[in-house]
Amino acid sequence: MNRPTELGLLHQHAPRYVQVADILSREIAAGQFPVGTLLPPEPQLCQRFAVSRHTVREAVRLLCEQGLLSRQQGVGTRVLAKKLEARYVASMSSLRDLMAYAQQTTLKYLGSRWVHADQALARLLRCELEERWLELNTCRFPAGGGQPIVHMRIFVRPQCDGIQHALEEGDAWIYGLVEKFGGERIFEAQQVVGAIGVPEESARILGVEAGSPGLFVRRYYLGQAEHLLSVSLNVYPVDRFEFSTNWRLEA
Repeated sequence: MNRPTELGLLHQHAPRYVQVADILSREIAAGQFPVGTLLPPEPQLCQRFAVSRHTVREAVRLLCEQGLLSRQQGVGTRVLAKKLEARYVASMSSLRDLMAYAQQTTLKYLGSRWVHADQALARLLRCELEERWLELNTCRFPAGGGQPIVHMRIFVRPQCDGIQHALEEGDAWIYGLVEKFGGERIFEAQQVVGAIGVPEESARILGVEAGSPGLFVRRYYLGQAEHLLSVSLNVYPVDRFEFSTNWRLEA
C-alpha cells in the first residue's frame, strides 16, 4: 500500500517534486507503469504523495526532460521509456535545484591537497595570486550507477580544513560540509559554462579520450555580502550530461 510517508524514504533533503520524480522513475523502471500507458491523473498522484498539483507537475516536467514521460493536454501523461537515457539531465532553475542535483548523484572522493593559486588558477577562482586553498578531487555518478558524469575539483577556504576527513568517512553532502566547516551559509551560486577539450586527468577518471569534446562548468558559491566560500571546476563528457534551464516572462 502506498503511503504519503514514502516521500521521506528517499533524498530527504531534496525538494518534494524531486522525491516524487525519483519514486515514479523507479516504478516505471520496475514495470509498474509500462511503456505506452498513462500515469494516474494528477489528483490521484496528489492524494497518493500528499503534495500539491504544482509539486506533481514539477515532478512530471522533470521526468519529461529526462525522456521518460510525455504530456499531452486532454490526453494525459504517457510513459515513453522504461529507463533514463544515458545522458544525465539536470534541471536547474534555482539554488535549491542545484543542491537537489548534488543529492541525486553519488559522490566519489579521490583525494585532496593544499594549493597556492598561480596566475591561471587565480583567474579561474577569481582570487588573489598565491591565495591558499584546499583542493578536493572528486567525481559524481548517477544514483543508479554507471559511468561517471563529471570530474570535479572543488576548492574550499583554509577554515574548511577537516572537510577532507569527513569525505573520507563517507559524508558526501559536500556543500552542507562547506557550510558546516566554513561556518557560513551558501546564499548564492554563480555558474559559467563553456566548451573544453577534456584534460588528461579528467579523461582518465571519466574513461574518455584526452582532448575529446566536453563541458567546462565553473560554479562559485557565495555567502553573505558575496563572500566567496567555494569554487567547483567541473568537466563533463559531452555525451553524458546536459543542463536544462527554464526561462519565464515576468510581469
